[in-house]
Amino acid sequence: MRAYKGKSASTTVNCAGSSAETFILEWAWPLPPAIISLYDKYTDVTYVVEADENEWKFSYKGGAESISFASGSAGALQRRLAMLTSGHQSPSSLHRAARLLVRKWESVCTLVTTPAEELRNAWNEHVTDSSFSGVMKRLLKMACDAEVGHWNGRALSLVRSLNTHANAGMARRKNTLISREELVNISLQADIVRSLDAEAWSAEVENEYLEGAAALVFIYQHGVRPVQVLCLDTEHVRFFKDANDESACIVSFHAAKQRDEQQFEIVRQVKPEWVQIVKRLWESAKAAGRKRLFEATNSTALWAEAKAFCRRYGVNLDCTAPQLRHTAAQSLADAGHSRESICKFLGHVYTGTSGAYIHASMQQADLVNSALGASKLYAKLQSIASGRFASLEEILNAQEDQQIGAVVGNSLIAGVGLCQTGQSHCAYNPVTSCYGCAKFMPSLQKEPHLQAVDGMRQQVRRFLDIGISAESPAYLQLTRALSGAQQILDNIDQIAGAK
Repeated sequence: MRAYKGKSASTTVNCAGSSAETFILEWAWPLPPAIISLYDKYTDVTYVVEADENEWKFSYKGGAESISFASGSAGALQRRLAMLTSGHQSPSSLHRAARLLVRKWESVCTLVTTPAEELRNAWNEHVTDSSFSGVMKRLLKMACDAEVGHWNGRALSLVRSLNTHANAGMARRKNTLISREELVNISLQADIVRSLDAEAWSAEVENEYLEGAAALVFIYQHGVRPVQVLCLDTEHVRFFKDANDESACIVSFHAAKQRDEQQFEIVRQVKPEWVQIVKRLWESAKAAGRKRLFEATNSTALWAEAKAFCRRYGVNLDCTAPQLRHTAAQSLADAGHSRESICKFLGHVYTGTSGAYIHASMQQADLVNSALGASKLYAKLQSIASGRFASLEEILNAQEDQQIGAVVGNSLIAGVGLCQTGQSHCAYNPVTSCYGCAKFMPSLQKEPHLQAVDGMRQQVRRFLDIGISAESPAYLQLTRALSGAQQILDNIDQIAGAK
């Protein structure tokens, strides 16, 4: 067994010693592998657990895990079943299976020995969460396939129909996303950007804050999970000069939470202003002879470093990494990105989960437009006077991708107009990049433009407060957009006066 670091955790057995246990000990269960190799992505270490060891020790999510089984034949069966039901043999799946089989051994024995016709009632009594239901369903399916005891293929349909308790949890998570409860507020996002900008330009390099800053760069900008950050090797980070001879950085993350056959890489470019932060950490890892980019080996330690970095700049990072991930995905939905685009950003294989973000965006847009007196958000095109505007009547019949809406300042702006190309085909920020664009068809209603002006003014004031130069591209873009929005308002007044 290789050495490992981390806080030790131990799971011990409370053996039932029941008649049900006696039955299943006598059944002819399939043979498990003699050993299982486990690779912990967090620590980059491979461990081996053996079927005849009474205690398993391995690293799980960067921390040491110890699972003690019952003595004698009961412990041998617990280990056998853990190996047979641990899925694709990752540390997390083996940890879950072994831990639950040990802790809920009495329920395991009861469920396995229950006749098929009585199983549903016993299941509802003993199984109350999705983790245990997953382990037990795999165990019972295996028993049916191997015809262990009284189980056979005829009972498979019954086993498959048992309540997994997963739907309720998924519904809660979806409702949380739709209600936008988990989003990080605009003020904290501005503080994060300000802190990272300051660190990138700081002449005083302090290594104790470097990992936290780099972690925040990846999690905030790209919405990746902490495990994807912790698994970065130095070879996953490449530096080069772009077309303008400026420093650029490309990072390749692995797609977390995917099955082995679905694994793929997610390639992202670091924001140019923050490249120096990543480069300093890369150089530090190289100097220390480290293969891994980060020295931290678990998510808790990594996020603690991110919080410490923010405190250095007087910022209270009172959110979680998943909240930043949800916020990034929701920002894409608010900007009009498609399900496929959001799915690729999150590193998902299926687009289903992206729907919650789009639903949340549409719900917010409906609320805004109700306040504006419009029953729908989108508009068609109309030519009025010397320019093309979107009338309220045509707004009701426009295609979804033509909508223009986004968060500007502290406000969600919706109904400002339409895009001839469609927002999913535009690489620029909505609203602030639309004014002055030849493909933009503004709404004939003044209210959305007034809201956009107010939101952009909020952003300009924030830029001034944090010391962003009036010559910066972001500041100049906002001032140009403000000028364009004001011109639109003047044109609307002229059209109304001409009538």
